[in-house]
Amino acid sequence: MASLKKLLLSQGYIAHNMRIASKSGHIVTKASINGYEGRFIIDTGASASCVNQEMYKEFQLETEFMDRQIGTASGSLRPRISHNNTLELSDWSDEDVTLLSMDMTFVNNALKTEGMRSIQGLLGADFLISTKAIIDYKGKKIFLKP
Repeated sequence: MASLKKLLLSQGYIAHNMRIASKSGHIVTKASINGYEGRFIIDTGASASCVNQEMYKEFQLETEFMDRQIGTASGSLRPRISHNNTLELSDWSDEDVTLLSMDMTFVNNALKTEGMRSIQGLLGADFLISTKAIIDYKGKKIFLKP
């Protein structure tokens, strides 16, 4: 039987490495937004991809406040939104990505208590759905459709 990797690569998927944090089980990967690299959690429970608002200059985000609040793990907030961004993971890229920018202090504080380093953002369901992502936990890869 062909391996999952060979099968998905033959169907046009692009493989990208990920890491599973031993203490928390979070899926962590490196990604680049507008040419700036950061650490991101692949968050299957988050509806939208977002970056830490402290990083908007580094990621060259042009943001504006959303007209509504959203619910988060720490309550509700009114994030900023940024359109037309470039997101890259290995050989995969998209030049029309919308991202939310919000305070991620609560996320990074929680990660710190688990002995993990800070992250710069989350890749959520919007990313996973648009890329037709397949997560291979055993092989520590995420497969993305161009």
